[in-house]
Amino acid sequence: MGRFVNDSTGAIVSVADEKDFRFGDGWTRDGDSPKPAHSETPDKSWKVDELKAYAESNSIDLDDATKKDDIVAAIELHLESLNN
Repeated sequence: MGRFVNDSTGAIVSVADEKDFRFGDGWTRDGDSPKPAHSETPDKSWKVDELKAYAESNSIDLDDATKKDDIVAAIELHLESLNN
């Protein structure tokens, strides 16, 4: 069975393999869905691995931060220090 996601509503349907060719515009095979867009500035909508990668690529010391809220706070503190 193939699973498809409606691009505008997020609805998910399962379809027999022999019928999945009928899904076209507006539907994406589940697993092939593009990542949801998130803000340019790291925030809680980002995944922890994305936050850590951002911090590493921008030389941001996360110290002992491992939880999402702590990582976001460390990044925000760093960004604020750049603006002052």
